[in-house]
Amino acid sequence: MISSKHKPFQSGFVAILGKPNAGKSTLLNSLIGEKLAIVSPKPQTTRNIVLGILSSEDFQIIFVDTPGIIEPKNLINKCLIESAETALEDVDLIYHITDVTDPKPVNASVQRLLGKSKSPRFLIANKIDLLQRPFNIEECPNLPDVSRYERIIAVSALTGYNVPELFNETLAYIPEGPLYYDPEQISDRDLRFLSSEIVREKTFELLGEELPYSVAVEIEEFKERETGKWFIRAVIYVERDSQKAIVIGRNGAMLKQIGSLARPAIEQLVGCPIYLELWVKVRKNWTKNEQELRRLGYFSPKKKKK
Repeated sequence: MISSKHKPFQSGFVAILGKPNAGKSTLLNSLIGEKLAIVSPKPQTTRNIVLGILSSEDFQIIFVDTPGIIEPKNLINKCLIESAETALEDVDLIYHITDVTDPKPVNASVQRLLGKSKSPRFLIANKIDLLQRPFNIEECPNLPDVSRYERIIAVSALTGYNVPELFNETLAYIPEGPLYYDPEQISDRDLRFLSSEIVREKTFELLGEELPYSVAVEIEEFKERETGKWFIRAVIYVERDSQKAIVIGRNGAMLKQIGSLARPAIEQLVGCPIYLELWVKVRKNWTKNEQELRRLGYFSPKKKKK
C-alpha cells in the first residue's frame, strides 16, 4: 500500500486506454504492485475490463484496464470497443498509453473514443527502455497532438521507470471522495476470475500463433476440499474441432503443459496448493455470437456510482 500526505481523502477512477500491446496491463500491474491482468506480446490479450484498486489512508484510486482498441471488423471487436467506451464514462483521468517503438502508435478507434470523453488525459509514452537513445517527444512525430493532453510522461511499465512520477502527477487530478472499495481489496475481480485469466494467459503463451482470438476460459468449479487443497475445474473453449485437437495436443501433451504452467501461478494467487483439472470444449463460432459473448462476460462491469 502506498502512503501519501495528501488530505482530505481523495478517490477516483483512472482509465487506461490504447492500442493492443501498448502496455496497458503491464502498467496496471506496475501501479498496483500485483499481477491482476494478463501480460502477453500477443495483441488483444486483455478482453475483460479489470479494475485495479490502490488504497492508502489518504486516497483510493481505481485504475480501469481496458481492452486493446482496433478497428471493429467483427462482433468481438465491437464488443471490446463497447466495453472500453463504457469504461471511459465519468472517469476522473484517462491514461492514453502509446508504444514509442510503434511506427503507428495511435489509430482512428482510439481517437474516436478520446474525442467522446471530456475527462482530462495524460499521454503516456511507454516502452522507453527499448529505445537506443534518450526519449525526446520531438523525435516521435507520429504521436497525437500533444496540446490536447494535460501531461506527457515517458515511462517503462516493464521496468517501473518513471511510474512513481506518473502516480504523483495523477494524484493532482483525483478529487475528494468516498472510499468505494474495502481498502484491502486490490481488484473488483475475484479469485475465480483471476484464475481463469491465468489459464487463458498460459494458453496464449503456448498457442498464441495458432489460436490468436479463439480461446476463452470459464471456471466451472472452485472449492476447497477437506484436505485443504483447492479443487479448480477450468474449461477452455475454442470455436472448432481442429482447434480442440491443437489445445489438447498429442496424447494430451499440450493440455498438460498448459496446466503445469498455470498451476503454480494460481497457487501463488490463492496462497495454497490446488488441484487443477482442465477440459477443452467446442462452442461453434463463439466470438461471433452475442449471446455467447455475454455468457462469457465480455462486457464491462458497472463501476460504483460516484
